[in-house]
Parts: sequence; structure tokens; C-alpha cells
Amino acid sequence: MREDLKPGNLFPDFRLPDQDGREVSLSEVMGGWPVVLTFNRGNY
Repeated sequence: MREDLKPGNLFPDFRLPDQDGREVSLSEVMGGWPVVLTFNRGNY
């Protein structure tokens, strides 16, 4: 596992396209509010 992805570390900011195709970062979308990210496997 990467060193920066350990529990308790800040999650790296990343960019993805929005619904209009404009690339935005997580920090832009959240505007400084705290964020909790969860990752789940696709098998339900």
C-alpha cells in the first residue's frame, strides 16, 4: 500500500469530470467541508 494511503493520513486531492464533462477536484466540490470517503466492493 502507498505510504500516503494509511489510516489517519489526509486523502490526496483528485480530479474527475462532473456531469458536464468539466474536470473538478474533490476540494472544489466540497468547498472546505470535512469529507468521509468509503470504498466498497461491487459484489452485493
